Amino acid sequence: MTTGLQSFDNFSWASLLAGRDVLICDGDAGRALQTANALERAGARATIAESQRVALDRLPRRDFALVVVVLDGQGELDATLSQALEASDAKLLLMVDADRREISGKMATRARVASLGMSERQLVMFLTETSDE
Repeated sequence: MTTGLQSFDNFSWASLLAGRDVLICDGDAGRALQTANALERAGARATIAESQRVALDRLPRRDFALVVVVLDGQGELDATLSQALEASDAKLLLMVDADRREISGKMATRARVASLGMSERQLVMFLTETSDE
């Protein structure tokens, strides 16, 4: 008999987010690329936007299943981007510094919040809402 983790790892990692378009909004190019690579290894198709203004431009170009927005420091989600996300079917993930947990604004109720310090595996498991045993 195998444990849940052993049987989970028998599945193809690349199937976890297969076919999902993901928009990643992060002003840190290296971190954005690392996030995109992690999500693509899990099967997603990632698009990087270097600012919330660029993300607003990219949003209507694809049917994004998920939008990941990195809020550095005490940054907030832009009101115009927030409205566009509300009109879309995309899920929203806000990535913030580990010590920050309060997110203000209307999107706070709809968004999931994750720590910038999580590993690639933790990020994918968080997005698939799967516990890692």
